[in-house]
Amino acid sequence: DEGGEGLVGFTEVQIKLKDINDNAPSFPQGIYYGNVTENGTVGMYVMTIKAQDNDDVDEGTHAKIVYSIEKNAIEEETGLPIFDINPDTGVITTAVCCLDREKTPDYSLQIVATDGGGLKGTGTASIKVKDLNDMPPHFTKDEWFVEVEETDGIILPEAPILTVTVNDDDEINNFQYKIIESSGYGADKFAMIKNNDGTGSLRVVQPLDFEDPMQINGFRFRIQVTDNEGINDTDKYHVDHSWVIVKLKDINDNTPRFRRPHMEAYTSENDEVGKTLVSFKAIDIDKAGKSKITYMINRATDRKRQFSISDEGTVTIQRQLDREAISKYNLEILAIDDGVPPRTATATLTVEVKDVNDNAPVFAEEYRPILLENSPASKIIEISAIDQDDRRMGNGPPFQFRMDPDADDVIRTSFKVEQNNKGDGMAVVSSLRSFDREYRKQYEIPIVIKDSGNPAQTGTSTLTVTIGDVNDNIMQPGSKEVVVYNYQG
Repeated sequence: DEGGEGLVGFTEVQIKLKDINDNAPSFPQGIYYGNVTENGTVGMYVMTIKAQDNDDVDEGTHAKIVYSIEKNAIEEETGLPIFDINPDTGVITTAVCCLDREKTPDYSLQIVATDGGGLKGTGTASIKVKDLNDMPPHFTKDEWFVEVEETDGIILPEAPILTVTVNDDDEINNFQYKIIESSGYGADKFAMIKNNDGTGSLRVVQPLDFEDPMQINGFRFRIQVTDNEGINDTDKYHVDHSWVIVKLKDINDNTPRFRRPHMEAYTSENDEVGKTLVSFKAIDIDKAGKSKITYMINRATDRKRQFSISDEGTVTIQRQLDREAISKYNLEILAIDDGVPPRTATATLTVEVKDVNDNAPVFAEEYRPILLENSPASKIIEISAIDQDDRRMGNGPPFQFRMDPDADDVIRTSFKVEQNNKGDGMAVVSSLRSFDREYRKQYEIPIVIKDSGNPAQTGTSTLTVTIGDVNDNIMQPGSKEVVVYNYQG
């Protein structure tokens, strides 16, 4: 204006853009997760799903979202949709009751968000059905069998003897196991424990004895499992039962026992080889009393192997006995079972060997009397006898002495033997004349000795009488020729 020299004025102009529906609803997360508990009622809340629309919320219904389920889950039995969605809020609820997780553990729904202009967006609702403890547990076997060795005394096995398994379709279970004590004899000898993996194990808590008549046939009892921590073990929907059969195996835990651990036998020394003395009998209650037992003699107590014992335990004479060598034996008899390792019982057998008059009497010592020459007839010596036989049995003294009637004439005319009944009996030997040593130096007198046994034993011992020298001869002149040789080298 006015050639550029006029006044200038300013003002603000506001331009408002009018929105058009050019943005479809969208689900930023793509997949949305929710869950619902099984066995619930109709209308149970599941989850809320939200879409967004970038159009102007104030411009008509461009940003107004309506929710619907495009791909619903359908119940097989009725053909009805399983879920509903609130078209305004996006809240998903159940349309039917009693969802079963064990049948269908999860669902996937395709959700459609539609704005006022008809634009659409889709998202996914992933719904997991939460588990309820609504399924009963079931043992995988109606009957469990286990074979276990009897315990060795009070020593119990550390490891479980049986592991049982249970099926339960519920997702989470808290199994508890126990034995029904009233269900069978011996149930109190065992206990059930829960393992970390949910299985149950059977343990031995009291000694087991195969030899006990009440236990020899084993045990049969019931076990129980609950899946609700044992809170209510009468609820059939949370309890199951099964049988356990335990068979005992025998171990070699018993030593044989002799019915008579000490026996005595008497035999004569002249009894024949093979004679039976006694019979031992041992029993072993292992293997229900059917253990095989081997009998032996400890040869340290029978080093000369005078005796033998049969497989049945019968002791017999194996070699001829001699009371004069050994009059009494103390044998150790062994009974050995067939276990691994074997067990051994010990018994003793005392064998007394009775005397038989089988030894002739002999001189009590070695007599060597000296009779000086030229001595008149006189007593020379008194002789005693001994006998190895048992005098308590009458197989010894008193002894009877006499000169052997077969002695030569010189002896019979030069000496005499007289009986002296003093003590055990002795012989008095005397000369009947004088003797000349230069004529004969020694005389041997055979003397017969008889004991008192029945029948009696007779032996002959020889008494040697030496004639002692006296100086009774005149010295005579004598000479001797000596030859000496001299050598020069």
